[in-house]
Amino acid sequence: MNDSKIDKFENPIRIAELNPRNTLIKAGFKENMILSDIGAGTGIFSFPAAKISSNDIYALEISDSMIELLNNRTTEQNTKNLIIKKVDSNVLPLGNNSCDMAIMVTVLHEIEDKEYMLNEIKRVLKEKGRLMIIEFHKRKTPMGPPIDHRLSEEYIEEICNDNQLKTIEKFSLGDNFYCAVFES
Repeated sequence: MNDSKIDKFENPIRIAELNPRNTLIKAGFKENMILSDIGAGTGIFSFPAAKISSNDIYALEISDSMIELLNNRTTEQNTKNLIIKKVDSNVLPLGNNSCDMAIMVTVLHEIEDKEYMLNEIKRVLKEKGRLMIIEFHKRKTPMGPPIDHRLSEEYIEEICNDNQLKTIEKFSLGDNFYCAVFES
């Protein structure tokens, strides 16, 4: 396992700013909802989601090392409702209308075909399901990828709205991140 990757994802400043539990609740996630964490990484949103709702929480990940880490943590934390699924194509490994909420935390800027992914998310979301996207502000910030790899709030809102996902809420998560919530 690459410890530097874990350290990067789990930097205390990053986690404090993302504030996973409060951010999920603010975005409308609650008990009995089914959530899909697309690009779950080390699970910094998956595990809090599994505590908020006793329903299924899907952690979707392409990286085998992250899947191994998630499996180990699920066992260590005795988390019964976290279902880890490997993503090996641009099709999400979930059924149609299976989730109340999908989240992408600093993932969308990494995806080549964003429109295809948004359509996949719409496919797995239930009617009036929510999509929460967290990305880095498109400006110089204390952490994050180069500015030209980042997606502006305006771009995210435009691409989601163009794909029949309507804006519900937008808020800043501090110096590095912003959050946008959409409804299918």
